[in-house]
Amino acid sequence: MLATAAVLVAVAGPAAFPAAGQQPPATAIQVGSVVLAHGVKTVSAFGQGDVTPVDPGTSFVTTDVPYAIVKVTSAPADTPVTLRLVDPTGIAYSVDARTPKRRDTKPWQSFQFAAPLYILGTDLESTTGTWHFQVVMNNQVQNDTAFQWQQASALTLSTIKQAVDAAPLQADQHWRYGAALALFNHDADAIAQLKNAIQLDQKYALYHITLGRIYEREGRKADAMNEFQAALSIHGSFYDAVFQGWAQTHLNHLKASK
Repeated sequence: MLATAAVLVAVAGPAAFPAAGQQPPATAIQVGSVVLAHGVKTVSAFGQGDVTPVDPGTSFVTTDVPYAIVKVTSAPADTPVTLRLVDPTGIAYSVDARTPKRRDTKPWQSFQFAAPLYILGTDLESTTGTWHFQVVMNNQVQNDTAFQWQQASALTLSTIKQAVDAAPLQADQHWRYGAALALFNHDADAIAQLKNAIQLDQKYALYHITLGRIYEREGRKADAMNEFQAALSIHGSFYDAVFQGWAQTHLNHLKASK
């Protein structure tokens, strides 16, 4: 389990503000809604593209690319909002976000955070069962949305392979296929797919982290450390802090091991 912090992708909704200088009290900040969704990778799997809402209580599988869309209302600029995932054994990780700063003093009437639940699968997370997505403000859980995280069947691999064949130049497709293969312990094929992803896009730390996790699992310490160090050198993603937290944690573990 890894604790991380990052500024998430956030999209401002239509705004209608009170008079200049007026700010609602902190207690007025509310969670307007939480929507679970499947990512549709029209541009990139990571924070861009469309999402398809699904009913609360839905079941995701370990090869899915899920999101949670969190809408907060009456939120002043720079309002801290913690988004966290809890699996059956405890907190999987926490992500700290803030509403963007403004040039004026007006609050955001409505603001949406896109929380990447697909991170569940990127660290070879295999804990299945009932997970909870929680929104925390002022150290209090304001919303708790439960969903099922289940092991995908091997048949899922063929579906993802079809997506790779249909878009062979999309690095995220190769990453997803590689991560899926790794979840089924097809390490040699997974490594090949992840190397394809890195060759197509050398500026995304997540690919190196997933590859490093496979090397780490195989006992290839030097190779794993190289991948985690590569991940730490990459910047420019909304999720830099998340990925660097993962990479540093695994790197520290390897350095400490005999």
